[in-house]
Amino acid sequence: MNTLLFLDEPLTVIFVAILSWPVYKYLAKVFFGEKYEKLGQVVKYVIQWDWTSAKQGKFREDWDASLKFSVFLIMCIGWVIAIAELLCRYKLS
Repeated sequence: MNTLLFLDEPLTVIFVAILSWPVYKYLAKVFFGEKYEKLGQVVKYVIQWDWTSAKQGKFREDWDASLKFSVFLIMCIGWVIAIAELLCRYKLS
């Protein structure tokens, strides 16, 4: 059985990534609020150095924001990989 068939089909991955825009929006609403209220704060903490947050006494908030953003990105990338893999496997059968 072949594994990771999506690596052989980069156009399928690009196609799925573009068409998955509604999924990204839904996940962003789940992670950052209905109108993305928390997104600006999360991006600020992701960009800011950890030691700067620690000096300001906000290391916990920085860590939470970085983790939230990382999980969001992993879920978006995982969605694209999973759907592209399913399409490639369906195409072969």
